[in-house]
Amino acid sequence: MLEIVIGRNAQNGQLNLTMGNKTVPFGGIDSVPRSVSRRHCRVQVLPNGTYTIENLKMENDTYVNGSPIFTKTVTTSDVVELGGEHYKLSWEAIRQLIDQVTPKTADIRPLRRVWMRYEEETNAIQADLAKKNAIRGIAGALGTLGMISVFILPDSLGFFRFFFMGIGLIITVTMIVVSLNDSKKAPMKRKMLQQKLRNSYVCPCCRKFYTMDYDLLVRQYDQCPYCKAKFIK
Repeated sequence: MLEIVIGRNAQNGQLNLTMGNKTVPFGGIDSVPRSVSRRHCRVQVLPNGTYTIENLKMENDTYVNGSPIFTKTVTTSDVVELGGEHYKLSWEAIRQLIDQVTPKTADIRPLRRVWMRYEEETNAIQADLAKKNAIRGIAGALGTLGMISVFILPDSLGFFRFFFMGIGLIITVTMIVVSLNDSKKAPMKRKMLQQKLRNSYVCPCCRKFYTMDYDLLVRQYDQCPYCKAKFIK
């Protein structure tokens, strides 16, 4: 269970918040009234997200929502005040101290599936382009044969000459239109896929985007390179 000792720094009049060996000052110089003692109260962080606040001396004045207390379980929605002047305790300062002292962890195991899905979708786009390129190659060959038939068929087969020429023209025009459409769609699909990855392939703590693949990330790092949260692999 985490414990924080709160009191006034007698030398500069700031609020001291101490957890273990770490003390963090809060507020400006002489911002805390003298009625707040050097070791005024203790805050215990409970597993259910609530807090127990307790006076460390009988003569200390501590209030919760305006009522004097000696010990009481509170939440961050309660107003805690210290000393006769009702100095308001900052929950934000307590949260910052907890974040500094408590080692952060980042469960990156779900990112493996995110990266695998990205690779699958990227490969699918590439496979689709390869298939369409093959179809265009066959269609191009057929179109070319249709155009060549105009010159190799005898004049007696004039109908067939114009028929194959028409087929060749249709195939060629269709191939050009399809190629133009694909040239626009493929980059758009890649861009959308990359944007989706940038939004989801991030540190669970700091939300920074990881630029390397998952296997390299877990081999190269034991913690987030940005916020230093320890990886749960």
